[in-house]
Amino acid sequence: MKSRGLTQGCKAIITGASTGIGRALSVQLAKKYKAQLVITARTESHLNETKELVEKAGGKAIAVVGDIAEHAVQKAAVDASFNEFGCVDILVNNAGLAKPGSLMRLTPEDWERVFAVNFFAPLRLTYAVLPHFVDNKKGKIVNISSVAGKVSFPGSVCYAASKFALTGMSEGMAAELARHGVDVITVCPGWVRSEFFTKNQLSESRNPTIIAQQKNLSGLIMRNLLSISSDECAADTIRAMEKGGSHEIVLTHPGRAVERLQALCPSAISMLSKTLSKQMVESSAATAPETNTLR
Repeated sequence: MKSRGLTQGCKAIITGASTGIGRALSVQLAKKYKAQLVITARTESHLNETKELVEKAGGKAIAVVGDIAEHAVQKAAVDASFNEFGCVDILVNNAGLAKPGSLMRLTPEDWERVFAVNFFAPLRLTYAVLPHFVDNKKGKIVNISSVAGKVSFPGSVCYAASKFALTGMSEGMAAELARHGVDVITVCPGWVRSEFFTKNQLSESRNPTIIAQQKNLSGLIMRNLLSISSDECAADTIRAMEKGGSHEIVLTHPGRAVERLQALCPSAISMLSKTLSKQMVESSAATAPETNTLR
């Protein structure tokens, strides 16, 4: 059974909506579909900015401030949609957290924290809305994974592992829920120019947003070939939702190239991974405590 595309006035929950992809999705859905949204993030000031942009674009937004890894925040977001809008049509699991750096610099607690945000929060939110979707034989679950959820490189193994888990869950759910009319869309972006990299303390040498601002050849290539903007990522995601049905999209030219090379010749990716310099693997400014890392 194939779910329909998007409709005017659609009701959605979007996590990690304070900046980046989450904000862009919120504003574009409001502008195009007058969407009624529940938006979540930890930074209240930025989340309120998104709320204002959504309402200026013709939509409606309810802000739920808090850490999406917390069960109370997950419940508050779902309850807000049912209480204020009467239903949920779309769940967008977008909030993401990274802990860059080598394995030796991370702890099991770091891994648990990353998985709590990147995997278990989407899982619990999905379970919260799934009975409603199945009963109505429609609904869309959008999981914002990553090319790192298809290919893992040194220096981002913890993040990649959490995104591999999200991708696997998303792909399996898509097959299982198709008969119930529920679409599951897996979005695997490559480099997206957003605040995500700075928030997660990635060094400037690996931050596409900063590199793209440079007035040189590297900046030009990053802007026009290697990366996309948050708005472009959001637009591609909305087109996937409009198409109807469950599917996966891989974004950016290098993202698609790496993903296909991994499928066709995994030994080449393995060799490439082993050549990464220690500086690249340890390319983290993560000596400071975690602050505002959720998008």
